[in-house]
Amino acid sequence: MENYKTTLQAMQRQANRLMIEKFKQESHDKDTPEQRLIRLTVEHPQYRVDFSFHSHSKDWFVSDVGTKMSNVMISNQMVALDCEMVLCEDGTEGVVRVGAVDRNLKVILDEFVKPHKPVVDYRTTITGVTAEDVIKATLSLVDIQEKLRPFLSSGTILVGHSLNHDLEVLKIDHPIVIDTSLVFKYPNSTKRRRPSLNTLCMSVLGYEVQKTGVSHHCVHDAVAAMKLALAVIEKRVDTTITLTKEMVEAEKSRLFLHRIPHYLSSEELKKDLSLKFFPNKFTVDVKPAKTQGGYYCAVVVFGSSLEANQAFENVNGYQETDSSGLPQKLISCSRATFYVRKMA
Repeated sequence: MENYKTTLQAMQRQANRLMIEKFKQESHDKDTPEQRLIRLTVEHPQYRVDFSFHSHSKDWFVSDVGTKMSNVMISNQMVALDCEMVLCEDGTEGVVRVGAVDRNLKVILDEFVKPHKPVVDYRTTITGVTAEDVIKATLSLVDIQEKLRPFLSSGTILVGHSLNHDLEVLKIDHPIVIDTSLVFKYPNSTKRRRPSLNTLCMSVLGYEVQKTGVSHHCVHDAVAAMKLALAVIEKRVDTTITLTKEMVEAEKSRLFLHRIPHYLSSEELKKDLSLKFFPNKFTVDVKPAKTQGGYYCAVVVFGSSLEANQAFENVNGYQETDSSGLPQKLISCSRATFYVRKMA
């Protein structure tokens, strides 16, 4: 039985990939507004990197849309997803809360999930999830997959911001996606530099979805991703965003930390930063690792661009530039080394 499931999953993965490749080769002229956003996602250089999941184990759900019908790509049904994640003992990310909304912004899922591994960092200041929430949770990852299965099997478009992170922890491999981090772009910037969900909400929707010092809410983030997709589909909003002076100032008041090893908890990270490098008040927004058990990153938010610049100068080390041309330095803490980079 297990061999049969493994073979079936392999066939479904191959069918899904062939479906996407066929879609990419078709003419753009007859694209629906939804297909245009799917195309912007799947033709982005990072798509193949981000959405090539190692979905070979039996606990993955692999969508079967590629084996069902040739016209599945014409669907205009959409579901936006977002997850809150914790750090598990083995260094992997574990999903502890899932939010999903439909095209009409109706909440179809808002559930806590019981992780199947011990948790070492709940990241409560970011996720809003406590140990008590997780203890009370009754649903497993398989239960969440089953709740989403009817949508995925019917060819529903999954929408999200950096959606690959959510699908990775949900162990769902579904080919029909709109990722707002790949759809929207900065003017005159490399494709590797992606706008944050908050930046997009301020630029396109006119509000902040993630306020400094306030924990995230997966349903609110899912709603924001769906609103961004609908802004392009229904209102023909430009996918090249315009930054106001206030938004540029906000970018300058932040520093980006990357290549942080998974064994350094968010609490340890904040303690080391406060004691050794950043004397002024700041908040830390942790971002999930791009690969299970890999490095994670974080955004440090200061009160002003002046404080952020001073904090960067406080870091002793050789200054270099990253692939986007932004200045960065290597930080050495008690148990780890990682990079600190300016955001603008």
